Amino acid sequence: MGKHIDKAVSVVNTSKKWMSFIVLLLMTLIVGIAIVELGIILYLDLFDPTDDVLFLEIDELFKIFGFFFIILIGFELVETVEMYFKDNVIHAEVVLLVAVIAVARKVILLDLEKYDPIAIIGLGIIITALGACYWFIKQSYRVKKT
Repeated sequence: MGKHIDKAVSVVNTSKKWMSFIVLLLMTLIVGIAIVELGIILYLDLFDPTDDVLFLEIDELFKIFGFFFIILIGFELVETVEMYFKDNVIHAEVVLLVAVIAVARKVILLDLEKYDPIAIIGLGIIITALGACYWFIKQSYRVKKT
């Protein structure tokens, strides 16, 4: 009976490795496609003949910066899956970094006139909590080194 359980656990672990590898490939493909799309959007916005502005308008800049942040989030997610693929452990520090980047994207693109003050306060609390979690994780790594 013990051999059957060991074999089943081994099959599950092998399956998890293959699934995480497939997810890693697909996420890399998605990030690559997003980079190509960002290049196309940037080219079209820069060389728009109907636009009176020399380079980019504010709404175009916000759209492009939002796209940059989405790509950065994609990079961090690929790194998270890659670390899981190598170490078979999800690193909380990287997951928190993805959350910080996502919230930073939201804050940068935030239109203050569209949201209630309580929602903005809530976003501030989320930012504070994420920062505190990240700080505690960094502190725990420093304590482990000494």
